[in-house]
Amino acid sequence: MIYVALVLSILAMAAIATWAHRNISPETSRLPMQWSASGTVNWRAPRLVAIAATPVLMLALMVLIFILSRNDLAERNMALLWLAFLGPPLQAVHMALVARTVENED
Repeated sequence: MIYVALVLSILAMAAIATWAHRNISPETSRLPMQWSASGTVNWRAPRLVAIAATPVLMLALMVLIFILSRNDLAERNMALLWLAFLGPPLQAVHMALVARTVENED
């Protein structure tokens, strides 16, 4: 069951990334990655890096948790389940912030 949740989570993040790549300012080569407390953009990353950062980070964390917690299956499964549920919403929020920032700059 946990593996189904992980696969669905990765697929959802891939779908969000695909949508973002096609719809969020396709002509822009660099997208915002971090904002200050006042809402200004601190730095930008190349388009592919900005869109793929969250799915790649979540996948790396899933692999790391899977490898490092082989002795305690309940702990591993709970950590993986949390990542599976948190990954897609976090990416959706990041892409929404990117879209809003790029739209307001035009």
